[in-house]
Amino acid sequence: MMKTLGIVAALLLPAGMAAAEGWTISDLGSEAEREICMNKAAATFSSFAMKQGIEEVVGQSEWTVAGYDLRGSGIDSIIICPIEGGLVAPFLLTYSSDNDADARQIIHDRVVDAWNSQ
Repeated sequence: MMKTLGIVAALLLPAGMAAAEGWTISDLGSEAEREICMNKAAATFSSFAMKQGIEEVVGQSEWTVAGYDLRGSGIDSIIICPIEGGLVAPFLLTYSSDNDADARQIIHDRVVDAWNSQ
């Protein structure tokens, strides 16, 4: 699993942002420590929920924070905080189960904006 995420993170760095059917992915830069990344990710979803006027529905693991039902239903995002080369290299994946690419991109961009304002 870690190898797969390392490959995904490596592919994202030069791309900046990528989109596939049902998915949008963005590189969020780097952080010095995983704890900083995780706290920023949790604050990102809290800020997003407050600005959008939706209930905050978040799941968290040791190195991921996910926001669910970001458009009422059908769009979820996850911020992943893997360690690459001694730094944390966070990236955002946004998924839409209904393949509404326009809505997914809008939500994704808003989550990126919330991350950047932390």
